[in-house]
Parts: sequence; structure tokens; C-alpha cells
Amino acid sequence: MTSWSELSSREKPQGLEEAVKRQISPGVTRYVFVHDDVEVDDPAVDATGRFFVSPREYGFSIRGFQGGKTAWARDFRNGTMLVVNTEGLSHVLSPKVPARVLFVADDGTVLQDTALVQRTPERVPDLTSVRLTVTATFDLHGESPEVARILLQRMVDRALLSGPLPGESAAVVVDHMFESSSVVGVERRRSTDTDFSQLLDI
Repeated sequence: MTSWSELSSREKPQGLEEAVKRQISPGVTRYVFVHDDVEVDDPAVDATGRFFVSPREYGFSIRGFQGGKTAWARDFRNGTMLVVNTEGLSHVLSPKVPARVLFVADDGTVLQDTALVQRTPERVPDLTSVRLTVTATFDLHGESPEVARILLQRMVDRALLSGPLPGESAAVVVDHMFESSSVVGVERRRSTDTDFSQLLDI
């Protein structure tokens, strides 16, 4: 078993976010975190999942471990995520080879190692699609209507990514998309405006 004990002990800062275990494809689970409103399970690729990036872009830094190993590391409230080369020895990654992503609990237990594909028991997913129309009215406070549209999409996106509350339901959102969005102006009469229609009865 590979040991991931650090050369020097560290104290985690307060207020760290928690990495969440998600099923990212049928039978495959990974620890993920949210970056710019997108769930990330591989810190060595960009948001599209197609192009290589440095884990530094996601807030990782290089750390040394026993045995001379180095890794890109980022602390979370429930453990530490490490990104290393396929041999598990160095933080030096290759764009041509998938990185190895580990998640290590505070007691040193390796909870995830992508070199060992973690699979849940195979089952046929019971899928359904839900279409929901949402209309929200914003007080713009000087912002443009377009900003309100983007903000609403991000709010809904975050809610979908966070999933149901613990114990609320076993249903899990596996995919979502925004089909369309539009901004409709709302005209409101100011309290200082006179309603002349009421004067017609005089």
C-alpha cells in the first residue's frame, strides 16, 4: 500500500469546502469539487474535459511526501485530493497520459485512486427527464437584465449540482442542460405617478 504521509505535518485552515462523492458515469464514482460553478473530478483537464491544464488552475499546490514523492495537492474538509503521474511518484504530468487522482482521508486512508477503477455494482439506470419552467423577477439595483439572466442560470446550476438534501431522496441528477432563456422587462408604476383613470368618475 502506497503511503502518503507528508514530510511535514500541516494544519488545515477553517472554512474549507467538502469534496463530494459522485457517480460520474455508470458504475464509476469519483470525489468531485465545484470550480466556477462546474463539478471537477479530474484537476488535470479543463472544464470541457478535453484539454490538459495544470492543477494549479484549480487551487492545487506542489507538496512533498515520504519516499521522495511529490504531488499536486489541495485540502478539503473531509480529506486531501492528490494529482500525480501514472506511476504515483511525481507531480510532473504529461498531456498525453491521464493523470492519477487520489483522495486521501485525514487518517491517511486512500478513499480513491483512479489507477484502481472504482466500480459500483452494475445496474440498469432508471432514467426520467423533467422539464421545468422557472420565472424569477429581479430587482436589478443598477445591473443589466442580461446579468440577471446569467445569475439565475448559475443559481439553478448550483442547486442542481448540490443535489437533494441528505435523506431527502435517493434520486440523483446525472445530467442537465438549459434549453432556452429570455429576459422580459417588467414595468411598474411609481408610487408618485398619478392614476388619471380614477379622475374620470368625478
